[in-house]
Amino acid sequence: MTEGPNTSSLFEATRLGLSRLALHDADGLSRALERACQTSAEALAVERVGVWFIATSGDELRCAALFELSKEQSSSGAVLPLAQLPGYLEALEGHRVIQTPGPGDANVSEELRRSYLEPLDIRATLDAPVFRLGEVVGVVRHEHTGGSREWTSRDRHFVAAVADLVAVLLEQATRLDVEAALRSQRDRLVKAEKMEALSRMSAGVAHDFNNVLTAILLRLDSLRVDRSHDAELMQALGEITEAGERGARLVQQLLTFAKAKSPVPRPVDLSRTLRDLEPMLLTLMHGHASLRIERPTAAALVNADPSQLEQVIMNLVINARDASRSKHTGLEVLVRLWLEPDTACLTVVDRGAGMDATTRDQIFEPFFSTKQTGSGLGLSTVYSIVQQAGGSVTVESTEGKGATFSVRLPRIQ
Repeated sequence: MTEGPNTSSLFEATRLGLSRLALHDADGLSRALERACQTSAEALAVERVGVWFIATSGDELRCAALFELSKEQSSSGAVLPLAQLPGYLEALEGHRVIQTPGPGDANVSEELRRSYLEPLDIRATLDAPVFRLGEVVGVVRHEHTGGSREWTSRDRHFVAAVADLVAVLLEQATRLDVEAALRSQRDRLVKAEKMEALSRMSAGVAHDFNNVLTAILLRLDSLRVDRSHDAELMQALGEITEAGERGARLVQQLLTFAKAKSPVPRPVDLSRTLRDLEPMLLTLMHGHASLRIERPTAAALVNADPSQLEQVIMNLVINARDASRSKHTGLEVLVRLWLEPDTACLTVVDRGAGMDATTRDQIFEPFFSTKQTGSGLGLSTVYSIVQQAGGSVTVESTEGKGATFSVRLPRIQ
């Protein structure tokens, strides 16, 4: 390129445009590097400009962005072994800008000449190192193809400015990554503090409520003995007792959520638990949907608290039953258990109203419920129990197409 006023103005305008590149998020780094390569290629009128970073192993260059002028396209992912560029790193560390060897230079390995330079018809290159914290972390390579090319002093100053811009973009990306990590950590801390406060409140409420319920149920038992001859009163007392027992179950859910009731894990056959619970589960359906249970004949041993495991199954089935209420009768709830080499997998599938994305994101949160009379503790209790047992619980759902809750627990071989 011949130096002159027009060239100087072009370089200044290009440098100004590049200086305005900025990252708004860490994902924007690749786009910014592609833009820098394209702008630099157009300003210098070279076929290829690429940003290459030194791999952590230190033995190769990896292309983060490459623009080809004639094709007007960007790419990435190419690799150049540094063993094929003898002394290249040392040259980068010692010079602001270096003119790397052409195909006929003795410092270029024969392998690099055959595999890279000659196939691409690269005749001259101009490289500027990218520094970060005083160390070379990469290079901006300008590759001229076709005829010979003599680089001017303005060319060298320009490519150095481009390398400095890349260094600035790297710093911006690092800062954005750190800020994102800090935000995520802060969000987790806030959530943890909120859960801790809820746990303490739940434990206190549960213990006090349990004392009240115990007194009520004891008095009911006494009345049922004293007034056993009064059939109408006995029926009313039975209904009150049933309501009190439902309250007691809610207390157990609160204690489980608050982890105030320590689980007592032991080997449990999940397949047998399903078999034993089937009559109760059929009763729980209350005619809102039919129930189908599929389970293996082989034992499905997991390490869990037996009563808590029953609670997981019942809560998921009740949730599926309630979801089916919004649809016509005759729907089916499917409970399926199958075994993988290291995992027992339990799914509860309903064909009810389903959930939107917002509801799916909140469904396991304590006290969140889409039911007018729901406590919001059923699914959060499921989540807590499964987590304590070393497993995982997930949900897949689409509005109008039902939901599938999946529990995965480590198997005992």
